[in-house]
Amino acid sequence: MRRPKRPIETYNQIHLISSLRVYAGGQLRTLHLFEELKNHAEVTLWSEHEVNSEFSKKYTVKRIVPERFEFPVTGTFVFVGVWFSIGPWLRYTYPRRIIVVHNSDMSSARFSQKLRQLSNEGRRKVEVVYASELMKSLVNYPGIIQPSLIDLDRFVPSVSNPSDSTSANFTVGRLSRSISYKHHQDDGALYRQLVDYGCRVRIMGPTPSLKAELDGLQSVTLLPELAQEAHLFLQGLDCFFYRTSEEFLEPSARVVTEAMACGLPVVCHNRGGYTEYIHHGQNGFLFDTQQEALEILLRLKEDRRLRERIGKAARETAEELFSSARRADIVEFYLR
Repeated sequence: MRRPKRPIETYNQIHLISSLRVYAGGQLRTLHLFEELKNHAEVTLWSEHEVNSEFSKKYTVKRIVPERFEFPVTGTFVFVGVWFSIGPWLRYTYPRRIIVVHNSDMSSARFSQKLRQLSNEGRRKVEVVYASELMKSLVNYPGIIQPSLIDLDRFVPSVSNPSDSTSANFTVGRLSRSISYKHHQDDGALYRQLVDYGCRVRIMGPTPSLKAELDGLQSVTLLPELAQEAHLFLQGLDCFFYRTSEEFLEPSARVVTEAMACGLPVVCHNRGGYTEYIHHGQNGFLFDTQQEALEILLRLKEDRRLRERIGKAARETAEELFSSARRADIVEFYLR
């Protein structure tokens, strides 16, 4: 392609560039950024790939088509995520700023390679936003930490608080994508133990293997991925459980903050970016072993007041993480 004539600089243009192919954390982060910024700047969503139909129903997403010179040219480029490929069209642009949101389990070497591509071999400065302190610690590059925004008006405690349920109706839930690395190989055994102790289990997005392991148990409800709106699913639980495969390091897990915003005590594996805002025994619980997880969950089952106390603190944590002041700071960063 012939390099286009340098355009007039436009300071209020922000281009959010993401794959938008699947209904996952990075894609939702992109859309929440759009909602937060759209009243402050001229914000455009871009993708090099076919867009998820659920997104295209609600949002206008421009397709990057280099051969027709259809791509952002100037303004602020925000690449949300680092795994998707970026075509050579970037060499024919004049961005005022380049920002990359690092929210993936990626090696330091591969991340450095991505930065070299975005910076045009060091000719352009690249700013980095990390999903957690954990992600920042894994790569040797400066940047700031920003949690993935959630809708605090949507993710709220249930009107009929599940924590008021009796121990006989105590429901442990898990919401995730139906892919193997999002679930731990020992999760099925834990869920079966919970059933033996009189708990109910609800899982939205089980993997085929997990479904085969649990299918047929009367106290277990298995729902397909996206079968129910996330906030409605969470509001029907008494507590939220989260653990991923040992082969995958969870960058932040926005679903954990969504569960906390719903006033749920969260019981999470002590491994991942979300551990930075969970204070064990205060606003949630962290465990290292299968036995610890079981003991915490059974304790919550029998202690309604504990569920109420932890759930209230969890909601307060979510309100602090996504307060008006913090949202204003995020907007200010992208408008610089």
